Amino acid sequence: MRLVALLGLVLAVAGGAALIQPSGAAPAAPAHACGSAGYAHASLSWGHKCLKGGQFCKMSADGEYHRYRFHCHTGGRLSRSSGGGNSTGDGCQAGYSPCLPRVANLNCADIPESKKPVRVTGADPYRLDGDGDGVACEP
Repeated sequence: MRLVALLGLVLAVAGGAALIQPSGAAPAAPAHACGSAGYAHASLSWGHKCLKGGQFCKMSADGEYHRYRFHCHTGGRLSRSSGGGNSTGDGCQAGYSPCLPRVANLNCADIPESKKPVRVTGADPYRLDGDGDGVACEP
């Protein structure tokens, strides 16, 4: 009988300990996964999201998207960015520094002020450098 009572006490204490959180500790966030191919899970300041190129995005939060290798510029749509530096990747249009997204059309008005002026390092498919001096979107 004592053994049963002792076992019951141990189980009650162990079960209760699993329910107790230290004061001030935040509960663990639920695990999120983006099951569809081509999506990337992101923990953004306004919540967990599954990101994919072409989706609508918050242009004011472009910096947050950078952590997940995305940009939010032209028309408020996500595009993939390169891994780093000025190299081109599947989201960067070759010929520009800093990275500009690959889109059908891009104008200087679509580029955030923090990225201007843009250095033209090769071809100028967006025709941003009107005077041909190698610097585009000048103030």
